[in-house]
Amino acid sequence: MSDETEPVAGERVPAVTVGLFGPRRLVKTMAEVGQEVAERSAHGVRFLTGGYDDQSDAEERYLRLRDRIDSAVFPGPWAFDLATTGHWLTVPSTHLPLTGAALYAALLRASLTIEGVDLSRVSIDSLSLADVTEAYGEIGLDIAQVYDVPYEGPESVDGFAAFHRDKWERRHTTVALTTILSVERELRADGVPVMRIAPTRSSVRDALETAVLLGQGTRMGAHQLAMIAVQIIPSGAESGDYWQQELALSTHQKLLAEARQVGASVARRSDTMFLVTTTHGALVRLTEQFTVAPFLSALTTQLGVPVAVGAGTGQTARAAEANALMAVEESVAAGGKVAVYLDGGSDRLDLEPGPATADTAPVDSAPLDQRALEIVTSIASAMSATPGRQLVVDVESVAAIMQVTQRTGRRMLKELVEAGLAWPLPPAKSTGGGRPRQQFRLLTEKLD
Repeated sequence: MSDETEPVAGERVPAVTVGLFGPRRLVKTMAEVGQEVAERSAHGVRFLTGGYDDQSDAEERYLRLRDRIDSAVFPGPWAFDLATTGHWLTVPSTHLPLTGAALYAALLRASLTIEGVDLSRVSIDSLSLADVTEAYGEIGLDIAQVYDVPYEGPESVDGFAAFHRDKWERRHTTVALTTILSVERELRADGVPVMRIAPTRSSVRDALETAVLLGQGTRMGAHQLAMIAVQIIPSGAESGDYWQQELALSTHQKLLAEARQVGASVARRSDTMFLVTTTHGALVRLTEQFTVAPFLSALTTQLGVPVAVGAGTGQTARAAEANALMAVEESVAAGGKVAVYLDGGSDRLDLEPGPATADTAPVDSAPLDQRALEIVTSIASAMSATPGRQLVVDVESVAAIMQVTQRTGRRMLKELVEAGLAWPLPPAKSTGGGRPRQQFRLLTEKLD
């Protein structure tokens, strides 16, 4: 069997990938049952297997698959607890249950394969005394000479082999029943008759279906649409279309830099309103688990004007946008002192601004493109810029200064815009008629 099988069936909305971990033989059974689960699923379900020969390899097998799975299934509570206490579990997970049903199968296999076995004289680990009592009661066997040691945490497993060996050497038992592969191997090496308790296919199926639901829950939450509306709050200090255009361009650029970090897109709805489209998972990261207002501190500090921020989520873009627009109105009403989050249901959160640090201005702290830097330095030097004076150029002036064709000059300006060293401005009216010239403001302050 391959270490990584990929049975796929059904429509992938959302596609869910479940990791199956445990001893190889058990993982093979899990994969077979997983095939049945995938074929019955109405959505895309895929299982990746991470079988191992020794429990010490479990972490390495998990880490190899962790970036490709949405949930995981472990062979039992011991392996699950080791993953949890080892702090390497990264996705919602469950484990195969060990109940009386698994005990029935183990007792039956023992009676068929081990000569002279007496099922009323056995030692059992991992299962609770209640499960053992119930199982023996249902098959009508006396439990007086049945010895049980339940699982009570990872450290309890250390004593399982000694427990079974002691009962066998005292002739109290005829067979040991264990859930732990390493215990089975140790007892077998010591000559103690042993049988491993394995989950039934029915309990495996239940665990896999639980893991699928866990994975779907994760994916649905992470991929729920989210919108963030950013509104520049008029302060009365603005003057002129040029100032308004420059502020809008600056806001757009800074939002693009922030949004790029989480794979979000930015649309300019008007000169004072912007919409950021992202996912619920990205919104969680931007808001640091809904504790900090996204963008609010960075934009207010960098732009020098108050802004309002509203975030909304929904199953459709329209629902998320409607919630975001309602939220930003409430943020405007609060004077931009908080961002507001609405999910369309009962959840409304006021998010306080975070600290305005250098980390909130990635566009300014990002390394500048060296070629673009050389271009803007050459242009600025040729124009004899005076302190505090903004440099505005167009294709013709750049071509003349750099002594290149206008086609090359246009390409240079494009490089400067992409490098964040120039802003495109509204086209200037031509005094001689004809097509207005596209102008660009050089951001020479970034050269300091």
